[in-house]
Amino acid sequence: MTAVTVAPATDGQPAQTGQPVRDKRLEIQALRTAAVLGVVLFHLWPGAIRGGYAGVDVFFVISGFLITSHLVREAAKPGGVRLGTFWARRIRRLLPAALLVLVFSAGATYVLVPEALWQQFLRETVAAAFYVENWQLSWAAVDYLAAEDPPSPAQHYWSLSVEEQFYVLWPLLIVAAAFLTRRRPERRITAIRTVIAAVLVASFAASVVITVTDGAAAYFVTHTRAWEFAVGGLLAVLPAASSRAPARWAAPAAILGWAGLLGALILFRESLPFPGWVALLPVVGTALVIWAGAPGRSGAAIVGNPVVQWIGTVSYSLYLWHWPLVVVVPTTGPVLGTWLREPLILLATIGLSALSYRFVETSFRTGPVLRTSPRAYLFAVLGMALVAAVAVPGIVHGRNLVEQSREQANALATDDVECFGASALLEFCDNPALDDVLLPAPIARKDDTGNAYYCYLSERQTFAADARPEVCHHGSTKPDALRVALVGDSHAASLIPGLSQVAKGAGWSIDVMVANGGGLVSPAADDERRAYRKALLARLTRGEAYDVVLVTQRRNSTLAAGEPDPAVDRLLEAWRPVMARGTKIVALADNPMLTPAALGCLDGAESFAEASACEMTRQEAYAASDPLPEAVRRAGAGASLVDLSDAYCTDERCPLVVGHVLAYRDETHITATFSKTLAPHLVRSVEEALS
Repeated sequence: MTAVTVAPATDGQPAQTGQPVRDKRLEIQALRTAAVLGVVLFHLWPGAIRGGYAGVDVFFVISGFLITSHLVREAAKPGGVRLGTFWARRIRRLLPAALLVLVFSAGATYVLVPEALWQQFLRETVAAAFYVENWQLSWAAVDYLAAEDPPSPAQHYWSLSVEEQFYVLWPLLIVAAAFLTRRRPERRITAIRTVIAAVLVASFAASVVITVTDGAAAYFVTHTRAWEFAVGGLLAVLPAASSRAPARWAAPAAILGWAGLLGALILFRESLPFPGWVALLPVVGTALVIWAGAPGRSGAAIVGNPVVQWIGTVSYSLYLWHWPLVVVVPTTGPVLGTWLREPLILLATIGLSALSYRFVETSFRTGPVLRTSPRAYLFAVLGMALVAAVAVPGIVHGRNLVEQSREQANALATDDVECFGASALLEFCDNPALDDVLLPAPIARKDDTGNAYYCYLSERQTFAADARPEVCHHGSTKPDALRVALVGDSHAASLIPGLSQVAKGAGWSIDVMVANGGGLVSPAADDERRAYRKALLARLTRGEAYDVVLVTQRRNSTLAAGEPDPAVDRLLEAWRPVMARGTKIVALADNPMLTPAALGCLDGAESFAEASACEMTRQEAYAASDPLPEAVRRAGAGASLVDLSDAYCTDERCPLVVGHVLAYRDETHITATFSKTLAPHLVRSVEEALS
């Protein structure tokens, strides 16, 4: 088996064990350089290095190779693997810099981030300190109300969390395999290979399946990434004759590996189903480069370049520092509001990384402070506790602000305002009975959902092969009630709080069928929600006929308003069999989408007065394509359009607070409170369209 000298570590620094360096792996340091530059440049200039996110897969393969190499060597020694010593070494190597950056991130959150985001950002900081950030983000990815949360300064710790979980579990597998073969040591390597191969196969299968069925969560969870470590691990335990490429194959393997890796970093797109089978390209490419070994003279001129090697040396600190700066450094100002912001962040990242490596990483790894294992474990406990102690007050403060905002809302007298919400801009002042009437500060806006999503199917559910709509009923149960189906995505769900309040009084019997991507469009051959769409159409065309189907869906932000939208044809194809039954289609034009400036204004507002000053132009608010009006025009007499844009905007401006009600919960969704003020006008407009 090939001997390696680099101790297992996230950035692959030389082991400080007193043993001689036997084989400097220039190509591994170069791989780290490519990986960290891919990630950093992707975060700074996403349009330039669009596949840079694949850099973390490179780190996973390298960690699997180095950790397994180290553990197998230890297992062959008298006494075997000393787990306590192994984990203490990981603490010395990784935690000091990681905890320092988390403390910095928490402090920057208090100073630079609006209070409305403290609870989320600091909660993720604590999750990162305990290396469970990947599971925190996985939960947020599948929880619709959290899926659109802005990225926190600790978000990049998801990959470090996966690595730390690997460092805990992987040695246990190696030790178990060694223990089972303790009486037959000649079978030890075979047993270890079998265990690693089993993990590789099982994890890769899970990655492929979960990426298809639950893509949002698959990106973060440990069991969809374990196979990438296993690829490196299997490479480390190949038979001696196979562990390094033969001389004649070394150069072709290295060239092919680098081509695959760099191709992934440059050519991949965020829209790809990842990790799944797509991750094979960077993973196999990395494995080929490691298998090829140290480059020849021509390759060493590049791979062994001092700059390349130095970046690989400080790659761990580069990874740690770059993302908090991207998140917390303002995007406004005479300098930071220009193209200079990103280059300045890059320079600051390099400077902080150099200092962090010299005075934190190296000092704690080689110095006397954490020399013994008990000291290392004590440091880990105290360091994690310190991060929690810094973050928890901000989390509590954020929760208290939400509660204070609700209390203030309930305490305000409603009779001082003549027309609430949508009524303020429309012809009729029709104020509904509101429970939480006013939101005096935007801090509570994300909680203002009014149970809109209790009947909402997630992406995972709509991707399932047997997916079908869940039906929830609101309103009248009388036989002569107007039979209404509300169909669509989360924007349709946002209308539920208002419609559920007024439906019974209006004589409406509403069946709600809402889901992630659940607009009423025909299923395409390659549609990931094909089964759901077929089941939805079957219910609307073969089940009990509705008098009217209300349809709405989110605007297509990839197309500008007025551009030809291919969704129109699929809408018409789905609507026609529904209209053929005599059911009317009423399309509800989508609400505005906030511009980045408007959203930033709302995030930064700490009072109702500040939020009331936030606005955007009507042209900006409706800049994205809405295919519904064109589909109605082409559908003919069986379809009508209800456009309530005047409830959101004047002729020129679109305020974010309308009639003393905060209209927007996030970038694209309206609050439940505004939905309640909109509902009477929506019902009136639909009935006019049907008359």
